[in-house]
Amino acid sequence: MATPQEDHESIARQIGSANLLDLRASTGLSQAQFAAVIGLSDRALRRYERGERELPQAMRVAIIKAFKIDPLASDQLALELGLGGAKLSPSATTRTGMQGDFWVELKREGQDFREQNYSPLGQLFLKTRDCAYLSATMYFAAKHIALAFDLPFGFEINGIDWVFLGAFLVIVLLFSSVVAELPLLKIVRHLLTSVKDGRAL
Repeated sequence: MATPQEDHESIARQIGSANLLDLRASTGLSQAQFAAVIGLSDRALRRYERGERELPQAMRVAIIKAFKIDPLASDQLALELGLGGAKLSPSATTRTGMQGDFWVELKREGQDFREQNYSPLGQLFLKTRDCAYLSATMYFAAKHIALAFDLPFGFEINGIDWVFLGAFLVIVLLFSSVVAELPLLKIVRHLLTSVKDGRAL
């Protein structure tokens, strides 16, 4: 049977883990970048994010100094311990200003998946692919809009817009690769739920 001290340490680890993950997601930093900012190794940061270790006071102070956010806010601890109102359920993890933010969570999941399953070189290739796909899609869309309004746009040589053709080929070749990484079912479920509940997407 867990002692009260063990229970309190477990709660602190859970809150610290949830808030640390959300804070990193909000900054857009990779694990390596975030760890460097607060003076940690990648391995140590992963252990804190998984809730394997409780955030020490020195690390808590370093995060507050760097990001102006306390990952173990006293009001959150009080609520979880039942001292500041209704006790939070274990599943309702308290997030630092981003509770219920579906898109931030989705981005974080994607980043974590890449960091855990790809080498740094592989992650670089994926980022390059994403940029190429986004650039090709934007050019393709802009060209169509220009054609619809009969506006001059593009880089034509001998009457052929080779960039437009190249963008089309990039979209076709990379489409399956890009879509395979998208959690489509989760996104559709979120959109349907949001529409049903009348919430903002």
